[in-house]
Amino acid sequence: MAAKKTNKKDNTNNFKEFEFKGKTFTYSGRLYPDNKREAGKLTITPMSLTLNDVFTIKGCSFMETKDNMWVAGPSYKSGDEYKDYLYIDKALNEDMNALAGVISDVLESK
Repeated sequence: MAAKKTNKKDNTNNFKEFEFKGKTFTYSGRLYPDNKREAGKLTITPMSLTLNDVFTIKGCSFMETKDNMWVAGPSYKSGDEYKDYLYIDKALNEDMNALAGVISDVLESK
């Protein structure tokens, strides 16, 4: 029997890994700086986010402006606006702010 031929994409994306132990979760994941894009004054770096090594959220982004940085969950476009698939409670704000700092440091490192 002949082997099935597939047109697989080259999934050898360069990525950078991070890990951060927050108050609620241990956060880890991968950043894809080669796929970074600009949207006006906003820089968007695709990433995945794993919580406690058991739950992975794909389609996240590290968002950065001149004055701010944050981790955004996956979203979809509805009309002219974007809507989030995830709701992150304010109880995680401190963890998420610290995580954004860790990610920024990882992206700046060589």
